[in-house]
Amino acid sequence: MSNLAFILLLFSSLASAGLKSPFKSTVPQLTIPNSHEVSTRIYRGMAPLGKVEELRDFGITDVLIFKNQTRTEVDQELAEIKEKAPKIKVRQMDFPWHNVDSYVETCKTTVKALRLLRSVQRNPKRKMFYHCTVGEDRTGLLSGLWLLLNTKKSIQYVFKNQMCENGYEAGNPQKPAYVVNEIREDLTPLFMMMATKIKRGELSLSNLTTKICFSSIDFKADYFQCEGSSKY
Repeated sequence: MSNLAFILLLFSSLASAGLKSPFKSTVPQLTIPNSHEVSTRIYRGMAPLGKVEELRDFGITDVLIFKNQTRTEVDQELAEIKEKAPKIKVRQMDFPWHNVDSYVETCKTTVKALRLLRSVQRNPKRKMFYHCTVGEDRTGLLSGLWLLLNTKKSIQYVFKNQMCENGYEAGNPQKPAYVVNEIREDLTPLFMMMATKIKRGELSLSNLTTKICFSSIDFKADYFQCEGSSKY
């Protein structure tokens, strides 16, 4: 195993073992770090381990676990929800934050996640909470795309105010440089590709098709990078 692979494995283990986002919740009813309302009845945050009752009491009906399991953290969350909030419907989608082998597959998974958010948005009786591990990178990518689909905000605005401000890559200054670089190499190109397709009208709330994942797209090589967050 290379040194980088070992470091990334160590980081994944630490994350699943209790690494926390330094960003406070802006949702009064939730103390889960980095919890924010993205759109009506759609909320983001970090993994709610130990705080599932908050989601239940807040009226969350749907939870999306937008990450791959690195140890036993997904199983733990599923067990906790089953015990303390059995009425919550849970969906888990494998989604890596580094060593992405296929942008086609990660794009397809992201589109499926966006479809799930759309189905909740269209039902006034449902309320969604989605997360990865710390609620910053994979969660940030999904949040940025969701905001682009629902508003006329620019890609640059969404990247800065929805992603960087809530800890995406270097938006969290506590994040190690090698992790920031991995996010920039693996997640940001996917975001830029899908965001550009949204702006071109190839991907929309009425047309969330995985077909867009099979066509490449050119975008500026000097894509956006975070320079910190005013919330930190």
